[in-house]
Amino acid sequence: MQNRNKSVAVALLLVLLILALPLQALGLEFIDVPITASYYKAVDKLSNVGVIQGRGDGAFAPGDNTTRAEFCAFLARANGYNANYYEPKELPFPDVDIESWAYPYISFCYENGYINGMEDGKFCPGNYVTDEQAVKMVVCSSGVGDESLTKVGPKWYSGYLNVAQKYNLLNGTRIRVSNSANRAFVAQVVYNAMLVGGGPGSSAQDAVNVGNTGVRPTPVPDKTEEPEEAPEPTPTPKPTETATPKPTATATPKPTETATPKPTATATAKPTATPKPTRKPIKIEGTILVVLDPGHNYDTTDTGASANGLKEQDITYLIASKVKPLLERNGFQVIMTRNSLTENVSEESVSDSLKKRADIANEAGADLFLSIHCNAGGASGTETYYYDKSDEGIYLAEAIQEKVVEVVGLQDRGVRTAGFAVLRYTEMVAALLETGFIDAEKDAAILGSTSGQQLYAEGIAKGICAYFNKEYQ
Repeated sequence: MQNRNKSVAVALLLVLLILALPLQALGLEFIDVPITASYYKAVDKLSNVGVIQGRGDGAFAPGDNTTRAEFCAFLARANGYNANYYEPKELPFPDVDIESWAYPYISFCYENGYINGMEDGKFCPGNYVTDEQAVKMVVCSSGVGDESLTKVGPKWYSGYLNVAQKYNLLNGTRIRVSNSANRAFVAQVVYNAMLVGGGPGSSAQDAVNVGNTGVRPTPVPDKTEEPEEAPEPTPTPKPTETATPKPTATATPKPTETATPKPTATATAKPTATPKPTRKPIKIEGTILVVLDPGHNYDTTDTGASANGLKEQDITYLIASKVKPLLERNGFQVIMTRNSLTENVSEESVSDSLKKRADIANEAGADLFLSIHCNAGGASGTETYYYDKSDEGIYLAEAIQEKVVEVVGLQDRGVRTAGFAVLRYTEMVAALLETGFIDAEKDAAILGSTSGQQLYAEGIAKGICAYFNKEYQ
C-alpha cells in the first residue's frame, strides 16, 4: 500500500478493523510485485542472482516493455556472463556502438548463438523485443535451438514456439505474437529457461545460473509477423500402412536329452562398496574469519519479501546478530555485511548491493561466507545452496543444512546448487541458507520469535563448526 493515497489506506484499515478481519501486511522486494503475482517467484529469484534489477525507485515495473538490448543483458547474466572475465568480441551489427553499455551483453549473446539480428543486418538494440523474439532467444540459450528447425511451421518462429512448449519454457506466460514483451513476461521466460538448464529434478527453488552454452542454430533473423493466437503444433505423421509379414513356419528342434549339471555350492561374494571420495583436510593458519551476510537491505533497493507481519531484511539480521557471538565464543572472527538492523549495504541497485556483499568478504580475505535469507512461495522448510563450481561449497552447505534442520526441526528441503550472485562473486567457500518460508504460518512462527531465531543461530554456528571439524562449545 506504499504507493496508494494515504486516505485510501486509512479508509481500508478502518473497514478491516470494523469487519474484524485479520490484516496481513505484505512488504515486497519490489513494491509493485505482489507475492500473489504469477511471476513473483521468477522476479524474486532473478533479482537475487543479479539477473534483473528494479527501476531505482523500489519498483520493478512489470508492465513496462523491454528493449532488445535490455533483454540481452538479462539473458547474458542468466547464462553466467561476468564482466571480470568476458572479453567482448567484434559484432557484425552496424547499429551497436562499441561504447554502448549493452555492447558486452550483445556480444556475449551473439558469440554463444542466442541472437542473430534482423533481416537487414542490424540488431536494433533500442527496439522493443517481441514475445516471439524473446522466446526464440531463450530457446537458443537453452541449447535446443537446433531442435526447433525440425519442428517448423508456417511462420519463422513456429519451430521455436513448439520447442518452447515441449520444454516448458512458456509456463506461466501467454504468447502475444508481435506484441512487445513486458518485464513480467521476460522475467518468467528467462526464469523458465534457467529451470530447464538445471536438468531433471529442477524445481522452482532451483532457479540458478545455467552456464549452458547452446549450439548455434542456423541463423534465423528476428522478424516481426502478424499476430496469431497460439503456436501451431507440429502435426504427427500418420503411420505407413504396410502389412505385417507372416512368420516363416519352422520346426522347433527337440531339446537334447542331457542331464542338467548341479550347481557348485559357492558362497555369493558381497559387492564391493564404492568408496566415497576423501575430502582434503582444511588447513587454515591462525583465526578463521567468517563473513555473515544478513540478506537484503532495510529500505531503498534490495528489500526482502514480507508476510505474516514479518520482513525478511529484519529476520535475516536478527538471526545473523545471534550467530556472531556464538561463533566468537568458538574462536572464530566474524564480520557482518550489515552491522545494524537499519543498515543498507548499497542504495544504488540490487546488483550493486549483491556485489558489494561479496566485495566485503573478498577484501577482508575471509575463509567462509554465509548469506542468510527467508524463502517465499507457499511451501515450508529449510534449504541451503552452494555454487556448483565450488569444490568445497557442497561440504559447507551439507554441514549447515544438517545442523539447522536438526536444531530447528522444519522440513529438510535439501542441499541445492545455485548461481546466486553472492555465491558467484565470493572467492572463498560460500553458502546461502534459506531459513524458512516467511509466508508459511508454521515457518513464520519460528522465524518471528526470539527463541526461534536463536535456534537458527545455534544450527548455523554448529554447522560452521562441523565444516571446520571443530567441536561446538
